Amino acid sequence: MNLQICFVNDSGSDKDSDADDSKTETSLDTPLSPMSKQSSSYSDRDTTEEDSESLEDMDFLSRQKKLQAEAKLALAMAKPMAKMQVEVEKQNRKKSPVADLLPHMPHISECLMKRSLKPTDLRDMTLGQLQVIVNDLHSQIESLNEELVQLLLIRDELHMEQDAMLVDIEDLTRHAESQQKHMAERTPSK
Repeated sequence: MNLQICFVNDSGSDKDSDADDSKTETSLDTPLSPMSKQSSSYSDRDTTEEDSESLEDMDFLSRQKKLQAEAKLALAMAKPMAKMQVEVEKQNRKKSPVADLLPHMPHISECLMKRSLKPTDLRDMTLGQLQVIVNDLHSQIESLNEELVQLLLIRDELHMEQDAMLVDIEDLTRHAESQQKHMAERTPSK
């Protein structure tokens, strides 16, 4: 299962709304053909060069507005993109090797995915089949623990970055306030 995302950049009218600037098409079932991968990489390069050239030519206010619009669009798309990524990861994770090892018992593999095995199902299985299930569960626990550790490390790094940014913002705010106060003191004396 592949995830395909296409961005269409409408450079004809920059005054349209943010929703018209970029259109997103997603498909979970359609694989990306080599030709479309190639063409999308070319279009990405072209738009980046155009954007960098146009940003240099713009004055500060229009550049700021364009960057703010792009940031809003990126933030608006972040949540749906994250949801799609989580869904893809869930679907990739659902397929258990037990399903391949127990093809004559499809209901067992479904129950394993739902974590709802019944004692009657277990009684009907051989010792070898039970050992396969135990080994699979142990490997799933181990991989999930490793993933959890990695995600916790990433979370801690992001918290540290956020704290550093908040301190920087606080420092900049204090500096701006002191500059404003200093300018206010100078203005009445003239």
